[in-house]
Amino acid sequence: MEKQFLELLSPARNPEIAKAAIDCGADAVYMGYERFGARSVATNNLEDLKQVIDYAHIFGVRVYITMNTLLFDDELELAQKSVEELNSINADAIIVQDMAYLQTHNVPMQLHASTQMNVFTKEKLRFLYETGISRVVLPREFSIEQINEMHNYCPEVELEAFIHGALCCSISGQCYLSLYQTGRSGNRGVCSQSCRSRYDLINFEGKILQKDKYLLSTKDFNASLHLAEMIKAGVCSFKIEGRLKDITYVKNVTTHYNRLLNEFVANNPQYQRASAGRILSEIETDLEKTFNRGYTSFYLRGRQEQTGNIHTTKSIGKYIGEVKDCTSAGIKIQTNEILYPSDGLIAVDEEGISEGFLVNNYFKGIIQPNKEIKLRNGVKIYRNKDSEFEKKILLPSHRKLKVDVILTSNKIKAIEEGGCEVELSFSTPEQLANNTDNYYNKLKEQISKMGNTPFELNQFIYDSEEKYFFPMSFLNSLRRQVLELLEQKILSNYKTLEQKPLNFDISYPKEEVDYTENISNEQSRKFYESKGVKVKEYALEKEMKQTEICLMRSLNCIRYNLGQCLQRHKLKKDYQSDLILRDNNHQYRLKFNCKDCLMEVYS
Repeated sequence: MEKQFLELLSPARNPEIAKAAIDCGADAVYMGYERFGARSVATNNLEDLKQVIDYAHIFGVRVYITMNTLLFDDELELAQKSVEELNSINADAIIVQDMAYLQTHNVPMQLHASTQMNVFTKEKLRFLYETGISRVVLPREFSIEQINEMHNYCPEVELEAFIHGALCCSISGQCYLSLYQTGRSGNRGVCSQSCRSRYDLINFEGKILQKDKYLLSTKDFNASLHLAEMIKAGVCSFKIEGRLKDITYVKNVTTHYNRLLNEFVANNPQYQRASAGRILSEIETDLEKTFNRGYTSFYLRGRQEQTGNIHTTKSIGKYIGEVKDCTSAGIKIQTNEILYPSDGLIAVDEEGISEGFLVNNYFKGIIQPNKEIKLRNGVKIYRNKDSEFEKKILLPSHRKLKVDVILTSNKIKAIEEGGCEVELSFSTPEQLANNTDNYYNKLKEQISKMGNTPFELNQFIYDSEEKYFFPMSFLNSLRRQVLELLEQKILSNYKTLEQKPLNFDISYPKEEVDYTENISNEQSRKFYESKGVKVKEYALEKEMKQTEICLMRSLNCIRYNLGQCLQRHKLKKDYQSDLILRDNNHQYRLKFNCKDCLMEVYS
């Protein structure tokens, strides 16, 4: 039975973080190019991407490039040129949102459908696959049952799903709040993070129900307890969010999920990891010690918990204890943790209100904070910056391919674990060894010094009847040359993912589309019209409507998070009327579609 591959997909803001992710166990990384990525500040030039790709491909690690913004007509030519440039450096796939890429795609590099494509129905999934899309990134809002339903309907397409990191409040690709407020669109890579802003909640009588709260801000996603269920539901690629995150986040989270997937594979032999190499790492991971606003498994098991955190958008970190006393000498807490100067702490009271401070000193259970702060007994203390933990996370990890080396009187051969082999000939030494004590082990010791190469010695064989004298410098040179040849051959043998022929004789599952389909250029419009679809409206990024429109559709329901769900809770009197969200400049009507468990925000 053919084994099923599992891929851990990590984010990388730059080449340093990409290499760290690979060395911590990522089977693939995703990065931005100089343009057209949904994180406009996380860009990389072609040369840097080429270096990452060459390093990744040694281990069979894939590199996907985000090209997932909407395109305007005057950008189409540059977008096509960018795709050709990425193809020239052997990028494995581009992640796209705009249908214009299907119209203009002329290279063999795979197309993956971004979560921004909003693939919520089985029919759209099947349409994309039959058109030629190799992989679909599922909406973050899906439950395990929905994932399984999609997989069973179209098992041929690869399913990629997020497992960790920040969540968008809105359904991906259909958030227009930032665009409406600031003119900056998430679909164009410049989201202003409107869902992380403060708002008032008022009722139709004008009474303020919540003042200056982060009413749209979600907790962070953590699916670490659900990996086995997701695998069995049909997910093959497990995506960590975070192309804007730092190296400590990427190393901690990648290492953690790498070990979880390895544990699953060890107990389920019908699966295997999608890349090669042994990870050498002493990192002790802890997801709570890296950036998080509190964790949620979102809707993997349906609506079971509050998914928002209305009190802060800052990292909460890990709970360490509670305040026992607060005096002029400092803050006494009950904890089993050791604190260090420069640690960052957050105090959270029973109402969820938080205040942050740094540790100047810690002695015998007493914290001396960096500022004057008064805390009541019983207040919970979280550590959102663990300085010692971050130092340990930054210790190097390494990734190595096992290599067998065979040395004869005139040849050296290297064979890596995947079967790739190279051979180098040399002149037979003229001199026999005078001292043959421990001869084999001495040769092996010298050959095994593979240092910063991607290789480690698995087995050494000396295949000659005579024991020749090999100067140390000569052996070092042989080892270096044969490993360089091996690396070059692995790269030359690497097969990039190939795009199957695009098929345009497929009917689209809708007869007409509006602004939520995000059509922003003529190529995209022609794509839909060629399938008999009526394009009623362009994307709001191209033509902002003046009438009332839905700016956001979200499962992160304000009513549910406040315990005022129309279906589940007994409503307080002030919450029985319609609700309005308000900032300094606008009011937004809230509509609650309880049938689909959706909250909608209108202009």
